[in-house]
Amino acid sequence: MNNPIVRLIAGILAGVVVQILVTMGVQLLGHSLYPPPAGIDPMNPEHVERLLATMSAAALAFVPASWFLGALLGAWVADVIARKALAGWVVALWVICASAYVLATIPHPAWMWAALLLPALAAWIAQRLAKVGQATWTR
Repeated sequence: MNNPIVRLIAGILAGVVVQILVTMGVQLLGHSLYPPPAGIDPMNPEHVERLLATMSAAALAFVPASWFLGALLGAWVADVIARKALAGWVVALWVICASAYVLATIPHPAWMWAALLLPALAAWIAQRLAKVGQATWTR
Protein backbone atom coordinates (compact mmCIF):
# COMPACT_ATOMS: atom_id res chain seq x y z
CA MET A 1 0.00 0.00 0.00
CA ASN A 2 2.26 2.76 -1.25
CA ASN A 3 -0.45 5.18 -2.33
CA PRO A 4 -0.85 7.78 0.48
CA ILE A 5 -4.53 8.43 -0.36
CA VAL A 6 -5.36 4.73 -0.18
CA ARG A 7 -3.45 4.48 3.14
CA LEU A 8 -5.33 7.52 4.48
CA ILE A 9 -8.75 6.12 3.54
CA ALA A 10 -7.86 2.63 4.81
CA GLY A 11 -6.54 4.12 8.05
CA ILE A 12 -9.68 6.15 8.64
CA LEU A 13 -11.99 3.22 7.89
CA ALA A 14 -10.00 0.81 10.08
CA GLY A 15 -9.83 3.42 12.84
CA VAL A 16 -13.60 3.98 12.79
CA VAL A 17 -14.24 0.22 12.92
CA VAL A 18 -11.87 -0.17 15.89
CA GLN A 19 -13.41 2.87 17.58
CA ILE A 20 -16.94 1.50 17.23
CA LEU A 21 -15.95 -1.94 18.56
CA VAL A 22 -14.07 -0.48 21.55
CA THR A 23 -16.86 1.99 22.34
CA MET A 24 -19.45 -0.79 22.22
CA GLY A 25 -17.27 -3.05 24.37
CA VAL A 26 -16.75 -0.44 27.09
CA GLN A 27 -20.45 0.44 27.12
CA LEU A 28 -21.41 -3.24 27.28
CA LEU A 29 -19.06 -3.63 30.24
CA GLY A 30 -20.80 -0.68 31.90
CA HIS A 31 -24.21 -2.25 31.27
CA SER A 32 -23.03 -5.56 32.74
CA LEU A 33 -21.67 -3.86 35.88
CA TYR A 34 -24.68 -1.53 36.17
CA PRO A 35 -27.58 -3.39 34.53
CA PRO A 36 -30.68 -1.39 33.69
CA PRO A 37 -33.83 -2.23 35.61
CA ALA A 38 -36.24 -4.74 34.15
CA GLY A 39 -38.82 -3.40 31.74
CA ILE A 40 -36.59 -0.76 30.12
CA ASP A 41 -36.92 -0.69 26.35
CA PRO A 42 -33.73 0.87 24.92
CA MET A 43 -35.60 1.74 21.72
CA ASN A 44 -38.17 3.81 23.63
CA PRO A 45 -36.86 7.39 24.16
CA GLU A 46 -39.05 7.90 27.25
CA HIS A 47 -37.61 4.77 28.88
CA VAL A 48 -34.07 5.89 28.05
CA GLU A 49 -34.70 9.35 29.53
CA ARG A 50 -36.11 7.76 32.69
CA LEU A 51 -33.13 5.42 32.92
CA LEU A 52 -30.58 8.21 32.47
CA ALA A 53 -32.26 10.27 35.17
CA THR A 54 -31.82 7.45 37.69
CA MET A 55 -28.33 6.17 36.75
CA SER A 56 -25.42 6.77 39.09
CA ALA A 57 -22.46 8.91 38.04
CA ALA A 58 -20.29 5.78 38.05
CA ALA A 59 -22.61 4.06 35.60
CA LEU A 60 -22.79 7.16 33.39
CA ALA A 61 -18.99 7.52 33.44
CA PHE A 62 -18.70 4.46 31.21
CA VAL A 63 -20.11 6.52 28.32
CA PRO A 64 -17.37 9.20 28.18
CA ALA A 65 -14.80 6.53 29.04
CA SER A 66 -15.97 4.62 25.96
CA TRP A 67 -15.63 7.77 23.84
CA PHE A 68 -12.08 8.29 25.09
CA LEU A 69 -10.88 4.69 24.76
CA GLY A 70 -12.62 4.18 21.43
CA ALA A 71 -11.12 7.38 20.03
CA LEU A 72 -7.69 6.55 21.46
CA LEU A 73 -7.44 3.09 19.93
CA GLY A 74 -9.27 4.04 16.74
CA ALA A 75 -7.09 7.11 16.17
CA TRP A 76 -3.93 5.11 16.90
CA VAL A 77 -4.90 2.45 14.36
CA ALA A 78 -5.77 5.15 11.81
CA ASP A 79 -2.48 7.01 12.40
CA VAL A 80 -0.38 3.87 12.10
CA ILE A 81 -2.04 2.66 8.90
CA ALA A 82 -2.22 6.08 7.23
CA ARG A 83 1.15 7.27 8.56
CA LYS A 84 -0.53 10.64 8.95
CA ALA A 85 -2.03 12.25 12.04
CA LEU A 86 -4.96 13.52 9.96
CA ALA A 87 -6.47 10.03 9.96
CA GLY A 88 -6.63 9.91 13.75
CA TRP A 89 -8.12 13.40 13.93
CA VAL A 90 -10.86 12.34 11.49
CA VAL A 91 -11.68 9.40 13.77
CA ALA A 92 -11.81 11.74 16.79
CA LEU A 93 -14.07 14.16 14.90
CA TRP A 94 -16.37 11.25 14.02
CA VAL A 95 -16.60 10.34 17.74
CA ILE A 96 -17.28 13.95 18.74
CA CYS A 97 -20.03 14.37 16.11
CA ALA A 98 -21.70 11.05 16.90
CA SER A 99 -21.54 11.69 20.65
CA ALA A 100 -22.86 15.24 20.29
CA TYR A 101 -25.77 13.88 18.26
CA VAL A 102 -26.60 11.41 21.04
CA LEU A 103 -26.32 14.12 23.71
CA ALA A 104 -28.55 16.45 21.68
CA THR A 105 -31.24 13.87 21.00
CA ILE A 106 -31.36 12.10 24.36
CA PRO A 107 -31.20 14.25 27.52
CA HIS A 108 -27.99 13.50 29.44
CA PRO A 109 -26.49 15.27 32.45
CA ALA A 110 -24.89 18.60 31.51
CA TRP A 111 -21.41 17.46 32.62
CA MET A 112 -21.34 14.95 29.75
CA TRP A 113 -21.14 17.80 27.22
CA ALA A 114 -17.72 18.68 28.62
CA ALA A 115 -16.67 15.07 27.99
CA LEU A 116 -16.86 15.79 24.26
CA LEU A 117 -13.29 17.09 24.63
CA LEU A 118 -12.05 13.59 25.52
CA PRO A 119 -11.88 12.25 21.92
CA ALA A 120 -9.66 15.22 20.94
CA LEU A 121 -7.35 14.45 23.86
CA ALA A 122 -7.36 10.81 22.81
CA ALA A 123 -6.40 11.70 19.22
CA TRP A 124 -3.56 13.87 20.48
CA ILE A 125 -2.24 11.02 22.67
CA ALA A 126 -2.69 8.50 19.83
CA GLN A 127 -0.74 10.74 17.49
CA ARG A 128 2.21 10.75 19.89
CA LEU A 129 1.99 7.00 20.49
CA ALA A 130 1.91 6.33 16.75
CA LYS A 131 5.01 8.50 16.23
CA VAL A 132 6.86 6.62 18.96
CA GLY A 133 5.78 3.30 17.46
CA GLN A 134 6.79 4.30 13.94
CA ALA A 135 10.19 5.48 15.14
CA THR A 136 10.70 2.14 16.91
CA TRP A 137 9.45 0.04 13.97
CA THR A 138 11.69 1.74 11.44
CA ARG A 139 14.91 1.04 13.35
